[in-house]
Amino acid sequence: MFDRFRRQNRTAQLEVKLSRAQEFITDVLAFRAGDRATGAETSANPYQSRERLIAELVLKYKGYARAGNQLIQRIVDTRAAFTMAGGLSARRIGDGGAAELDFVRGFIRAHQLDGQFGQQLAVEKELEGQVLLILDCPPGRDTVLVRFISWNDTHYEVRYADDSYTEIAAVEWDGDRGRVRIPAEQAVFIKFNARIHSREGVPTLSGLLPEAEDIDLALRDWRKLNRYFASPTPYFKTRDIQEAKDLYDRLLAPGVDWRIGKVFVGPAEFSLVGMTDGGYDSIQREIETKVKILAGGAGVPVQFLGFPEFMSNRATADNSMEPVALISIAEQRSWLVGFAELFDKAITHLAQERGADLRPGLVAPVMRFVTRAQLDSLRDLYLPLWQSGAIPLDTLLRLLPDFDPEADNPLPMNDPADDAVAPGADATDFSGPLDDGIDQADEGDGQ
Repeated sequence: MFDRFRRQNRTAQLEVKLSRAQEFITDVLAFRAGDRATGAETSANPYQSRERLIAELVLKYKGYARAGNQLIQRIVDTRAAFTMAGGLSARRIGDGGAAELDFVRGFIRAHQLDGQFGQQLAVEKELEGQVLLILDCPPGRDTVLVRFISWNDTHYEVRYADDSYTEIAAVEWDGDRGRVRIPAEQAVFIKFNARIHSREGVPTLSGLLPEAEDIDLALRDWRKLNRYFASPTPYFKTRDIQEAKDLYDRLLAPGVDWRIGKVFVGPAEFSLVGMTDGGYDSIQREIETKVKILAGGAGVPVQFLGFPEFMSNRATADNSMEPVALISIAEQRSWLVGFAELFDKAITHLAQERGADLRPGLVAPVMRFVTRAQLDSLRDLYLPLWQSGAIPLDTLLRLLPDFDPEADNPLPMNDPADDAVAPGADATDFSGPLDDGIDQADEGDGQ
């Protein structure tokens, strides 16, 4: 008899403890929900410092971030390809500078500034909004080496000699062996998207990270919604709860192993219950809107982001490349200023360290961005001008993409008025290749 009372008392105590535990869990969940609500971000952009912004950009480009990795990788690589697609070359300024031009061309080839290294610099520019290059002359070598310094890794500080932030005094950062200081003559600092009086550059994607994350999260929500659509819930309608329990026991009875597709006879009504598609359209509209905002802010057409259905026809896709050309050419102006400084400082550094007979200011960098509009202009405007003798052949050749008239073994610089080489001769007739290429492209458009 006493054992029965002890068991009843024990049961009552356990029920009280269970009730208190449930209340405690409810309070904890309510507290966490309230804490999340009050601790939510007050701004749509959570990256409100340069450190957080660039660190998140690097994480997304590497694929380590929580969301937005693929879109950021695609945009960064696409913008870098647009900028450096035409490569980097050099030309002389004036009549002299033959030795300087040879040195600069060798300098470009040795450091792959017209290849892999140049493309990597364009990627770093997208991630950090600026590029820092350091020059050095190794002992025993008659050359100048260039290496890139990452702001995300070193947090270097650029010291300026003037109040307008145009003349660099030195670059400093904390290294593994102490404070590192690079003098101005060995440093080339290029900043992009910056104000006139600004110490640092701004990444193009600085205000677009939330949009990239929202697109990624919306796509995941879409995937979850599709998963729920693909998993309808079997529902049996019975007259009372006891009949429901009996039916449930029958379904789980050993040997039955009932599933959809097997015959089952019982008194209940059977149906499949699934989610409604009310959230489908909302998610789709969110993705489309965010993609348009992201593409417009980044200056990348939506078809390059993997959404070609936004382009109504081929003509619309071609027209969307015109803003890309303008943006890329505008960015190339900053690159040209930086590369010109790099060439001059490399020549000066080599002359000081090794006594080379080279002078700065005689070589200028050249970057090209080839568009269909440029090819049409060559065919419709400049080619007829050359054929009529209004412009020399050298001027026409300088306008051709990926052709340097000062390179080894150039085409003969004959004037079209010269009887020795007429405008229709094979050696200088560019109307055939240009016309054929444009005509074939027009035929392929299907317009």
